[in-house]
Amino acid sequence: MAEKVNIFIPAIKIDDELLKCLKEINKINYSNFFVTIVLDQQEKNKLPKFKYKVNKLIVGKINMSTKRNIAVKKFKSKYIAFIDSDAYPNKNWLKLGIKYLKQKKGEIVGGPSLPFPDQNYSQKICYLSKRSYFVSGYLNFRKYKAKKRHCNWLESCNLILQKNFFLKYRGMDSARYTGEDKEFFERVRKKNPDLKVFYSPDLYIYHRDRRYFGFLLQRSCFGMDFLNLIKSNVGIKGFQPLMPLLIFLSSMIILISKIALTSKATILLSCFALINLTILFETKKYIKSIKTLFLTVLTINLANIAFALGGIITLIGLKNLLVNKVYSYSRWNA
Repeated sequence: MAEKVNIFIPAIKIDDELLKCLKEINKINYSNFFVTIVLDQQEKNKLPKFKYKVNKLIVGKINMSTKRNIAVKKFKSKYIAFIDSDAYPNKNWLKLGIKYLKQKKGEIVGGPSLPFPDQNYSQKICYLSKRSYFVSGYLNFRKYKAKKRHCNWLESCNLILQKNFFLKYRGMDSARYTGEDKEFFERVRKKNPDLKVFYSPDLYIYHRDRRYFGFLLQRSCFGMDFLNLIKSNVGIKGFQPLMPLLIFLSSMIILISKIALTSKATILLSCFALINLTILFETKKYIKSIKTLFLTVLTINLANIAFALGGIITLIGLKNLLVNKVYSYSRWNA
């Protein structure tokens, strides 16, 4: 008999996207699982009946990390799987994930987050921007079906692992609104340097992207966490999260400097052209439409400005005051 799996879905409320997720989970090719949805408040609407059991856990308005931690402790299962309410898995997701765990491919397994087939054009542009190295860095392989590999960490919207392993390391940091998944992997790796995290393209899920404004707000949240991003990487990987902030600050220094206006314009326009030519060269590998290519390059620029502004918020000491509000707005505008 297949080992029991509990699929956890943190959500604000029962909405169309959560129902879509539950309906798609109903198609999963695995015999022994149940689902726990973790909500802010009790809902009057009843859920449709599915072939699997659905537990509803009401925990109030708390962040996703705390929701996951509470829910994992509440119910019994050997394995646990995490997915977001605005996502859904492919039908072989659990079957293959448990197979890889049993084959000891890794203590934690997961795969890419692909865009919803029915996303609007704004969401498509945001997805294509995240697929770029200039937004997601060396981890951009998690946005498409890349080759199987071991990696440093995976996103919490697509994870499968043993429950005891998760609890052994005290779950995710309940104080974090962003970066909780990355922090979890770092903390585990400090105590277990031999940790294996396995990425496989056949463990893909579909994840709805935020619309434009929500995406930029999300990037600013990530910018507020740039110090932790730097600490958690080594070498050039640690430098990459600093790039948007350094470029932004360098531009500001040039603008307020006493050099001639024409020199300022020449320096800034040359740097801008060089950066965007590099972005263009990378993104044209997976974007064929000229209009889409142009809008994606523009969005990558805006995403990095938002990231830099988030970094400045941290540098001037306003992160704790603003991060929760900005994160909430980014979700409301998703």
